[in-house]
Amino acid sequence: MTDLKSLLEHAAGTDPVVTDEDVAADLSRGRRAARRRRFAGAGLTAVAAAVVVGALAVPLAFAPGPHSGDSDSALSAPPAAGTTTAMSAGQLLLVAAAQEEKAEPTTGKYFRVRKVQSREWTVMAGGKIVCCGSGPAGPGGYKLRELTVTETWTGLKGGTAWIGTRSLGAHPATAADEAAWRKAGAPANWNAGPADTAVKHDQVISSKLGKATFFEAKDAADRYTALGANGTLQDVLALPASPEQLRARLLDVKASTAPDATDVAALAQLSAGLLSDTPALPKVRGAAFRLLAGLPGATVQQNVTDLGGRTGTAVGFSFPAYQLNLRLIVDPKTGKLLSSSHTGGKNGDSTILLSGWTNDTPEAPPAAIK
Repeated sequence: MTDLKSLLEHAAGTDPVVTDEDVAADLSRGRRAARRRRFAGAGLTAVAAAVVVGALAVPLAFAPGPHSGDSDSALSAPPAAGTTTAMSAGQLLLVAAAQEEKAEPTTGKYFRVRKVQSREWTVMAGGKIVCCGSGPAGPGGYKLRELTVTETWTGLKGGTAWIGTRSLGAHPATAADEAAWRKAGAPANWNAGPADTAVKHDQVISSKLGKATFFEAKDAADRYTALGANGTLQDVLALPASPEQLRARLLDVKASTAPDATDVAALAQLSAGLLSDTPALPKVRGAAFRLLAGLPGATVQQNVTDLGGRTGTAVGFSFPAYQLNLRLIVDPKTGKLLSSSHTGGKNGDSTILLSGWTNDTPEAPPAAIK
C-alpha cells in the first residue's frame, strides 16, 4: 500500500494564495446562457456538434460556494506520523499533484474522452415533455432521467475530431415518478418537439437503448474547450507548470468565457476541465491540482463510487447560487483522478469515465457505462 505520509512529503511546493473574496456576483448573462444549453443529438452539423459537446464539459455559469471549516482547508497541516486521520480536501489534492508531476508523458494517435451525461425531462399531465427537469411536473406528471454516453477523439494530426453519442434510454427518475408513469400508461417514447439544433427535427426520447451516432467533424473541430472555444493542442502543451502562472492563464480564459464569474468558482471549474478533458503535460496537471488545493470552499467525502463503479475519495466545490456542484473523485492510495463530474442547473450531470491518449481506431461509444 502506498504510504500517504510519503506522498504528502513529495507534494512540497508553494500553494497559490487565493485573495479573491468569495462573494456573489451578477452572473445573469452566464446563467441565462447555461440554462439555454441543451444536449446536441443526431442532426447537428459537424461544427455545431463539436461546440455543444465540448461546452457541456465546462459550464459557463459560476457562483461561489460556502467556505468549509479549517479542517477541510487546503492549507491545513498534513496528518502527523502514525495517525489515521483522514486527509483534508487540500491534502488529497496535493497527493494527486505529487503523483501527476512524476508521471511519464504519454501520447498516441488520438486523445480520447468518454463521459456519461444525465439530464432530466419533465413530463406534464397530457404528455407534454420539456427539458431539463428544473420545474415541477405537477399533478399527473413525472420526471425522466436519461443517460447518454459521449465520446470525442482529437488527434495530433489536427483539423478534425471524431464525435460519438449513444442514449442509454430514459426511465422514471424516482419511485414516485415511476408510479405516476405507470398511471399515465407506462409510455416507452416521448416527443419533445423540434430539437434545438441546426436541423429542426422532432426530438424523440425513448426508454430503449439508442443507436449510436458517430461522425468526423472537420474545420478546426479538434478543440479543447477547457481553454476556451478555440483552445488547440498547442495551447494545451504550452500551459505553464507553475500554479501561479497557470492561475493567470485560466483567469484569461475566464475573462473571455465567463467574465461575470468569481475567480474562485471559475478557477475550480476550469482546472477540473483541464485535468479531465485535455492532454496537459504531467507537471501542468500537477500545477492544476495544486491550484485546486489552494482554493477555499472544498469539502471531502470518503468511499464515494462514481458512475463507472470505481470507489475513491471525493473533493467537492459547491456553487449553490446556480445549483452547480463540481466533484473530483481521487484514488487516495495513488492520487489518480478517477472521475470528474458536475451536477445541477439544466445540464443534469456529466462524469468523465475515460480520458487519455490511445492508438485505437476511433469508434462509436459503447452501449454501457464503462
